[in-house]
Amino acid sequence: MLSKADADAVRSQNRRIILDHFRRFKVSTRRRMSEATGLSLSSTSAIGSDMVRSAILSEIGSAEPPKGRGRPEVSLELCGAVARVAAVNITVGEIAVTVCDYAGATLATGRRELGLSQLSPGELVEAVLTLLSQTTAGGVMGEGALRQIVVCVQGVTDAAERRIAWSPVLQMRDVDIATPIEAATGAATRILNDCGAMPERFRWGNEVEAADFATLFIGFGVGMGLKLGGRTFRGSHTSAVEFGHLNHIPRGDLCRCGNRGCIEAYAGDYAIWRAARGAPSAVERRVPDADMRGLAAAARGGEGAAKEAFARAGEAIGYGLGRLFALIDPLPIVFVGSGAAAMDLLEPSIRRGIAESAIAGAGADIPFHVLPDVDRVTMEAATTLALAAVDEEFSRAPSAGARMETVAPILAAEAMP
Repeated sequence: MLSKADADAVRSQNRRIILDHFRRFKVSTRRRMSEATGLSLSSTSAIGSDMVRSAILSEIGSAEPPKGRGRPEVSLELCGAVARVAAVNITVGEIAVTVCDYAGATLATGRRELGLSQLSPGELVEAVLTLLSQTTAGGVMGEGALRQIVVCVQGVTDAAERRIAWSPVLQMRDVDIATPIEAATGAATRILNDCGAMPERFRWGNEVEAADFATLFIGFGVGMGLKLGGRTFRGSHTSAVEFGHLNHIPRGDLCRCGNRGCIEAYAGDYAIWRAARGAPSAVERRVPDADMRGLAAAARGGEGAAKEAFARAGEAIGYGLGRLFALIDPLPIVFVGSGAAAMDLLEPSIRRGIAESAIAGAGADIPFHVLPDVDRVTMEAATTLALAAVDEEFSRAPSAGARMETVAPILAAEAMP
């Protein structure tokens, strides 16, 4: 016989399977849940009914006539009102917030342009809390509590997902910002590298069918996320996967990180702009997307300096990918960011760089996918992580939805010492 602990583990696993099913298909019935997951109809019926009682799922009416005798099957969907989550993105020159309900619907967004480099840790936390407070004002929260906050930041974060170890947009080093945000909001808070989190954007979708793939951001920096063995890779000590800071040319061009010769020093938007226009680039803010689109148009129109700048960027990326493939085997790449909008200019030299640096050119023909909107990808990845954490919580507690607590309004000033 199963021990109680074993039975609890099986029950929790089955609930996770059901919640994952609803993340992928949005609306289902007890019978479809059984057919899709392989669980018995009696199990999916019991789990579905329990989740309805706990306000995790909602019944939304008849779906279709039953197969044979019986009553019409009742459709179910995730109950958005049971919880709220927030995604925060700290990036060059701004902080952005998105608040979603448990079903994944966006309730509110907020954005604030802000010079970040001179902020103290307390000022950064205060800025995040103020924007969260403004975004959640006006009845957005309803009866649901803010249960999870995922903060994405450009730079290196610790493996415990609490601290910013280093960031090119901040002067502070090794700072815990999760604890004060948690204390002010009552919501479990995690801090992640933005690019490292990007593979989570595809957790419940079908755009990338491979279990192993990489997301590669090309824009105001160069960063990577890795999905290996079906899991998003994390370092044992830090967020790791600093692809943009692999050395491409020793003692080469200056990178925003302070080192010379990094891939980013050739492929970031400021590096492409610097190479094409011969002008110093501002690293405190993004090169405007409109400027990068204009530069790409100039390259397509035959301007030599612009064409060479994009080709040089693609070569740096290609050589980096070739070295990566020598370590972990070739895998599909999802390109994200303003650079992804110029893939027609980058791709030939990327593939050539892979062919010249990988063993026997392995990976030069791998599939490329393109999603230019980095802000959307980052926010959707952070939201997915937050919702998955709530799913995990609800899977462990059969009556989790019924035990919701009301969280007091976020007050930035109260969080500060």
